[in-house]
Amino acid sequence: LSNHDRSRAATRYGLENARVAAMLLLTLRGTPFIYYGEEIGMTDVPIPPERVVDVAGRDPERTPMQWDASANAGFTTGAPWLPMAADADRVNVAEQRRDPTSLLSFYRRLLRIRRASDALRTGTYRSLPSPRGVYLFERAVAGERLTVGLNFTATRRRIALPSDRPALVLSSDPGREGLAGRDLVLEPHEGLIART
Repeated sequence: LSNHDRSRAATRYGLENARVAAMLLLTLRGTPFIYYGEEIGMTDVPIPPERVVDVAGRDPERTPMQWDASANAGFTTGAPWLPMAADADRVNVAEQRRDPTSLLSFYRRLLRIRRASDALRTGTYRSLPSPRGVYLFERAVAGERLTVGLNFTATRRRIALPSDRPALVLSSDPGREGLAGRDLVLEPHEGLIART
């Protein structure tokens, strides 16, 4: 979703979709690549003309990693090659490591789920019918079937899961406690993984 030549995912898709984008990245087939700072929601940083390093305009997505709330976000004791983000005192690894509801904690849960799931690591992929703005698909291997629903919109969307008794594996919405049946509503900017 991100690399050193493209605007950061949180800037392109909005911070409200950062968790949904993470779930997309870590549940699709293939080898996921997490560009540094994506796991804490780093955004592009405005670069004043006198600080420009890359004449092709790629500096905003190349600012230093934000490790903590110290000077230069703990990246260096010297002068960083690009300015730090204005929110580095809040958006950094140290702050998010302490918060179980942070984006970093969400990434860590997603990575644990991916490592433990044969369906997510090596399973087949099948798209499922879904409403506009929702991406619904299934990953499966013998003995394990997971359905992933991703709502990239700012409105609630109704979906149908391919099982009458789904079990919630993970939701980006900390308020979701479980699944009551095949038909469910995805909240705005919600992603979920269900065992189906």
